[in-house]
Amino acid sequence: MEITCKSISKNVSIVALSGALNARSAEEAKQTFRNLVEQGVTQVIVDLHDVPFIDSSGLAALVSGLKTLGGESSNLKLAAPQSQARLLFELTMFDRVFEIHDTLEDAQDSLN
Repeated sequence: MEITCKSISKNVSIVALSGALNARSAEEAKQTFRNLVEQGVTQVIVDLHDVPFIDSSGLAALVSGLKTLGGESSNLKLAAPQSQARLLFELTMFDRVFEIHDTLEDAQDSLN
């Protein structure tokens, strides 16, 4: 898993994930969210465009990130999930917990 962070304003960052979000990479993702909050970030967009697979540990990492950012769905938005991830969110009903956008641009537009 490769994780890239890009600041788009003082309080907003994009976290781009590349690779499977699973038991091996979940802790790294959680730590990324904690680090961003320590830097004063209050909103994160997670770009899932390059994530072909998410398992229960990966889902737990995203929930942990949501809680770390204060628990409001507007604080952690998901962008561009692939079909497996989208199906996972629907089956677990986490599509009701997370604010999910079809594209990164849609997620950025929703910040305003």
